[in-house]
Amino acid sequence: MRWPWRRERPSTVRFRDWKWDLHSHLIPGVDDGAESVEDALEMLRGMHALGYTGMVLTPHIMRDLYPNTPATLRPAFEALERAVAEARIPVELRLAAEYHLEPESLNSLEKGDLLTFRCADKDGAVKEVVLLEFGFHHAPNEDLVKEALFHAATRGLTPLLAHCERYPYLHKDAGLLELWMERGGWMSVNAASLAGAYGPETRDMAKKCMDRGWVSFVCSDAHGMRHVRALETLGSSRTVAQWISQGQSLHRGLGA
Repeated sequence: MRWPWRRERPSTVRFRDWKWDLHSHLIPGVDDGAESVEDALEMLRGMHALGYTGMVLTPHIMRDLYPNTPATLRPAFEALERAVAEARIPVELRLAAEYHLEPESLNSLEKGDLLTFRCADKDGAVKEVVLLEFGFHHAPNEDLVKEALFHAATRGLTPLLAHCERYPYLHKDAGLLELWMERGGWMSVNAASLAGAYGPETRDMAKKCMDRGWVSFVCSDAHGMRHVRALETLGSSRTVAQWISQGQSLHRGLGA
């Protein structure tokens, strides 16, 4: 697959400095990501070749399509861990999840039965992070967003919004993103968006969010090797270079 990425002047991106990728779908057979162990191992080898030393695996948890739970995901994750050890790929794995923002995910937030990961903020304070995503076609109700942010805060969790640039309804009105930031949330963008894989509007929205200082992470959101290859293009991205120079990246905190 050939994507319309643009050549820019060299930047200072070194993935060995970032160490960790925080959003990927490598656990075979649990969602729309890796279909087999072989697929997952190929992506892990590709990430390691770029310089990554760890990956947070974040399978979808979505009521209708992917009704996963911590109990169902842990055995599949542990099986992949064993395969990675046997293949001698020196990449550390951690299990979390990508929660679709819906009433069911609010129940999980209230109960605290969540798959999360720990990450340091700019001051070095360690935060417990939960990865959330909006629906792609319809904006979530603002009250639902506020309630999710409230429950996260009361549980001592930092909500990380996945691929903030990929929601078309936010391209013209970014009010929900402003609300997210005002209430202490973090945001990420996908490398593939910056590479132009989802079109110029999504690419421009990613850059706009980064320019505004809203973005803490660039993630692979790896479902296949095409997303690993998208990361390769970031080494020549002026947008990413400027974002790093302004101190927005928190990638170094997870592996510290």
